[in-house]
Amino acid sequence: MTDFNLLWATPIMRIDTEKLDLADRLRELILSRETDEYRKENSPQRHHDNLFESNFDFLTWKEPVITEFKEVYLGYLGNFVKLVNDLDDAQLNELRFDSHVWYHIARDGGYFQPHNHPNASWSAIFCVDPGDEEPKNDSMAGQVMFTDPRQTNAFLDPANRNMRRDMSFNAIRFRLKPAQICIFPSYLYHYVEPYIGERPRITIAGNFWFRLA
Repeated sequence: MTDFNLLWATPIMRIDTEKLDLADRLRELILSRETDEYRKENSPQRHHDNLFESNFDFLTWKEPVITEFKEVYLGYLGNFVKLVNDLDDAQLNELRFDSHVWYHIARDGGYFQPHNHPNASWSAIFCVDPGDEEPKNDSMAGQVMFTDPRQTNAFLDPANRNMRRDMSFNAIRFRLKPAQICIFPSYLYHYVEPYIGERPRITIAGNFWFRLA
C-alpha cells in the first residue's frame, strides 16, 4: 500500500475582480486623503517618507464607493472562508467578524518590512493601483513576497531544493494587478519589495477575525 499525502497546505488565493472602475474611484478618494488626519500613528511599519499608512477604519467611511467596495471585498472573503472550511451558506451566516482595514500609498522607494498579523485569522489585499505600467524591472515593481511558514532551518540539497511548487521551500513573489484581491492566512510572513516608479502604488489591506453568532 502506498499512501502519499500533501499536508499543512497554505491557502493563498488571488482573484481578478475586474472592478477596474471601482479601483479608479477608490484611487481618487484615497489620494485625496493622503494627509496627517488619516495617517496611522505608531504604525507597526517604520515610518519613512515614501510610505503612507492610514488609520484602520477604512470600511467605516460613508462614501458610496466605500459601500460598493465593502460588498465586493467581503463577498470574496466570505466565499474564500466557505471554500477552505467546506461551509454551506447557512454555516457561513452563523459567523460574525471584526476587522481592521486600511490603505497604503507607496511612492518612489516605498516598501513594507517583513511582518505578519498574529491577532487575526485571514488577511486580504485589494490592489487599487500597482503603480507604473512598465516597471524598470521585477525587483523594483513593489512585488508582494510570501515566505515559507515552516521551519527555516531545513537542510537543502539537490534532492529537495527544487521540489514542485506545492512542496517547495522557496518564497513566492508576485506583482498585484489592478482590482485584484489576494487572501492569505494572517500568520504568513509577507512584505513588499521596494517600489520604484512615478505613479503611486496603492493597496487596501484588511485583517479579519471571526466568532460564532
